[in-house]
Amino acid sequence: MAIPAETSNDVDFSLRLVRNGEVVTNKEGAKELADFVQAVTVHESISSSAIRADIVIQDSADLVSTLTGSEAWVMIFNMGNSEAVYNMRAYNIDSRSRSGNSEVYIVQCVSVEFLVNEVRNVFGSSKELFGKSVKAKAIVEKLLKDYIYGKDENGNQNKTKNFFIEDSKNNHEFVCTNWRTFDTIYWVAQKSLRPSSESQNGFLFWESRLGYHFKSIDTMIDEAKAQTYEQKTDPKSGKARLYKYTYEPKKSGDEGNDTYRIDSIVFPEDKNYLKVLRDGSFAGYSLAFDPNDFSNSKLEPSTFTPLIYTFKDSAKAKKDFAGRDTINFWNKMSHLGGGKNPVDVYDESVKAMVNFPKRIRYSVLPNRIFDKPGSEKTDKKLYGELSYLQAYQHIRVTTLKNIQLLIKIPGNLDIYPGYGLEISIPQTKPKGDKIEKDRKYSGRYLVAGVRHLYDQKSVVTEVLLYRDSYNNQ
Repeated sequence: MAIPAETSNDVDFSLRLVRNGEVVTNKEGAKELADFVQAVTVHESISSSAIRADIVIQDSADLVSTLTGSEAWVMIFNMGNSEAVYNMRAYNIDSRSRSGNSEVYIVQCVSVEFLVNEVRNVFGSSKELFGKSVKAKAIVEKLLKDYIYGKDENGNQNKTKNFFIEDSKNNHEFVCTNWRTFDTIYWVAQKSLRPSSESQNGFLFWESRLGYHFKSIDTMIDEAKAQTYEQKTDPKSGKARLYKYTYEPKKSGDEGNDTYRIDSIVFPEDKNYLKVLRDGSFAGYSLAFDPNDFSNSKLEPSTFTPLIYTFKDSAKAKKDFAGRDTINFWNKMSHLGGGKNPVDVYDESVKAMVNFPKRIRYSVLPNRIFDKPGSEKTDKKLYGELSYLQAYQHIRVTTLKNIQLLIKIPGNLDIYPGYGLEISIPQTKPKGDKIEKDRKYSGRYLVAGVRHLYDQKSVVTEVLLYRDSYNNQ
């Protein structure tokens, strides 16, 4: 359904300044600051635990002299049939310049929770902080509720954003050595196994306008494949509507119906296997060792060889060049697209190079020197499979970026990182009188990041899309 506006990019924008919980007004009682704004950029990404915003201000009323650089800014975008509200906290005034009686500067803002994270550190044993044998969901929820949001003066839980947290199959026991709250969550993410799988981890933690998300990449892919056009976005359940965009020429005089047309497509990085050769992203070695008890370290006992991994999906990928066993990760992953491994289309000589183990990834098992004497040996080997976990996490993130697209579309504030998006791209060359769909790049993608750009009463949205496999056709 097209947005009821003159063009699909039209938006009503409002900006308020809040200081100490009160909306700031001038002597006449005016509180609207939208007329000062030249541009706004809002960033959301699966790689960021905060929403960021840059507000470009043109100031000829000496507004800057009243700013401390620490105020809250409330931005409201109304696009006819949808509204988005961003409550942000300023942390810096950047690029300030003056020309005549006017100044231009950028107010840089971030989610207030991200600033709270900088001063709320976690210290102590996880057994004391979260209880013994606790899974990821309980830990992440407690960290967000107790450390980031806290309680009011009456001991009641402060209002929180929505949480969408996937639990882990394994329990967690560790020592926090004065870690920031979000760093503790990242640590748990790297050590968590997906509940429905024996072999999948690769968890990410990020914030979107829907709330905070803690999910494995494989779960994100499975949920993206299950999204539908009929499903309306529900902030409480965390379900989002699936949108489909088509790349085709705009029609003159029909701009208001261009809501679901792609303005431009960029391929940020395409088929760069030289980078893969250098950093060993598709094949390599993984080693985890215990500095207190070397016998706990994950090494092949007779040869002291670390775990060897690859992402080839061929049945032949069971031995490396020296005849040693390798772990094939590709068939253990969930895939978005047709499931065809991009390496399968490489020249045979390049396939051999890409799948040649190169880099060694090291990880140290958690320090257990504070455990009580007499602890069970099995307890001391907690995270003993860390060599597998860190290898899968690395290759899962790397392969997700096999196919990357950056598209620019009319403003859509209902697109969120970590969810699916469908696109249709025509082939460059027509077949006779017909323009057929490009089956290689068309289809469903995972939204890795969105950037909303407001300028002159209109909004455009840039979407970074990831997919790990080609369509079989």
